[in-house]
Amino acid sequence: MSRFTSLALASVSFAIYVALCPHVSGPGDGSEFTLVLATNGVAHPTGYPLYTLFGHIFCRLLHSFGLGWPFAANVWSAVGAAVAVYFLHALGSRLTGDRAEVRPWTRALAPLLPVSLFAFQPVLLLDASVAEVNSWSAAWACGAGYLFVRLLDGLAPNGEHARPGLVRGATAWGLVCGIGLAHHLVSVFVTVPLTMGLGLALWRQRCLKPSLLFTAFAASLIPVASYGIIAWKAWHPSGFVWNALSPGWTSVFQHITGEQYRSFLGRFSPAPDQRYLLARIGYPFLFSGIALLLVGAIRAGVAERRIAWWTLLASALCVTMFTFRYGVPDPAPYFLPAIAFGAAAAAPFLATLFAARALNSAVRLGGAILATLAILWLSASWIRDGYVASRAVTVYEEMIRSMWSAVPPGPSILFWHDDRFSMLLEYQILGGEKPAVFVTNPEVVVGDLPREQFHARFGFDPLEGLTVPAIQPGSPDATRIRMTFFGRVIRNINDRSPLPVILFLPSVPMVRQLDKPGH
Repeated sequence: MSRFTSLALASVSFAIYVALCPHVSGPGDGSEFTLVLATNGVAHPTGYPLYTLFGHIFCRLLHSFGLGWPFAANVWSAVGAAVAVYFLHALGSRLTGDRAEVRPWTRALAPLLPVSLFAFQPVLLLDASVAEVNSWSAAWACGAGYLFVRLLDGLAPNGEHARPGLVRGATAWGLVCGIGLAHHLVSVFVTVPLTMGLGLALWRQRCLKPSLLFTAFAASLIPVASYGIIAWKAWHPSGFVWNALSPGWTSVFQHITGEQYRSFLGRFSPAPDQRYLLARIGYPFLFSGIALLLVGAIRAGVAERRIAWWTLLASALCVTMFTFRYGVPDPAPYFLPAIAFGAAAAAPFLATLFAARALNSAVRLGGAILATLAILWLSASWIRDGYVASRAVTVYEEMIRSMWSAVPPGPSILFWHDDRFSMLLEYQILGGEKPAVFVTNPEVVVGDLPREQFHARFGFDPLEGLTVPAIQPGSPDATRIRMTFFGRVIRNINDRSPLPVILFLPSVPMVRQLDKPGH
C-alpha cells in the first residue's frame, strides 16, 4: 500500500511538472544546462558529472522522439522532482511505521498531506520545470534520508532486516554517499550527520567493524570516479565545456571543488525575489519542519528511532546553517533537504492525530477533509503561479529571439552582460545560427583561459592597458566597481578591434552597435 501510494503521488506530481515545463530554456543557468545535457559537455563548477551523463542519455532519448533540447532538459528536472516526492513519501511512511496505534492505511496516507505540500510549494516547483540541478539534489537527499531510516530499522530489535545484510547495507550507503558527492558537494551536510548516526547505531549494536567502513568507503569511490569525466574533458574538450576549465590538474581540482564560489562563503545576500520567496514560503516550511523534527526526536521511544530523529534534525540544521552563510543570490533551493526532512516529520504527527481516541471519528474525518481541501487550494494556487512563471519564460525567450534576429549575421563581437548569454550560444550551437558572431559576457573574457582564447582569435589582449581592480566580495561598492570595469573592457575591445562590437541589452530592450573611435 505504502509503495503504491508513493508511486501514485510521484506520478501525479511528474505529470504536473511536465505540464509546467516550457518548451524553451528557463532562467538562470537553464540555457547552460540545456547545452551541457544536449552535447554531453561540462557545466559550471562543480561539474555535476552524473547529472550530465544520465541527463544526456535521457535528453537524447526524448530528442530522438522529436522533442526539442530545451524541453527535454526541463523534463529531466521534472523527473528529479518526482523522484524526490517518491522517496519523501516513503520516508514519511517509515517514520510513521513505529507508532503502534497507526493502522496500515494511515501509514501510507498520513504522509500524503505534508508531502503534497512539499511537492507543489514554489521553492521546489520553480526548479522542477526548468533545467537545473536542484530538483535532483532534493531527490538525492530524500533518497538518502529514506535509506538511512531503513538501515536503522534493520538494526532495531525485531527489525524486518536481518544482520547478515550489514555488508549489503554498507555498500548501498557508500554508493549513496558517493552519488551525493558526485552531484553536489553540499551533500556532505546531509551525509556526514547521517553517517555518524549510522555509526552510532552500529556501535550500540556492536556491529561497527573496520570491514564495514572499508566496504562503504570503497563503494563511495565508484560514483565519485565520475569526476574523471571532467578531467578527461579538460584535455579533450567536446560539446559545451565551461569556459574556465583548462588542461591542468589545478584547473580540474578548482572546478570539481567549486573554488570560484569560495568568495560567497560567510554571508547571506539573496536577491530581492528570493527574499520574497523565502519569507512567504521557504521560512515557514523550514522552521516549522525543524520544530517537528525536534519534537519527534524528544518523543521517540526505541533507541534506533531516537538516533534517526536526532540525526535527521542535525542534518537539517547543518544544511540550514550552511545556507545562511552562503551568499549566492539564489539560496532558496539549498534549503530543500532541510524542508524535505521537516515535511517527512509531519507525517507521524498527522497519523497520531488521525488515530487519537480523544477525538470521535466524525471530528477526525472532518479535520482530515478540511486539511485536504486547504492543501488542494494551496497547491492549486502554487501550480497556477507556476504556469504564470512558465509563460513568462516563454515570453522572455520570444523577446530574446526577436533581439537576436536584429543582430547582423556577419563577423562581430557581441556582449551580453548576464549569465543568460548562453541562450545565444544555444541558438548557435544547437540551431547553427549566425556562427560568425562571437557571443560572450565581459565577465567571461577576463578569465585566464577565455582571455588567452580571445587573444589567439582576435590578435590582441582584451585587458591590454587596463588594471584589474581589487574587489572585496560583498562590499557596498563591489557592484559599482565591477560594472565600471567591465564597461571599460568592452570599450577597450571596441577601440582595438576592426570588427563591430555589439551590446545586447534585454533590459531596454535594445541591440546597440558601438561607435568606433573617431566616428
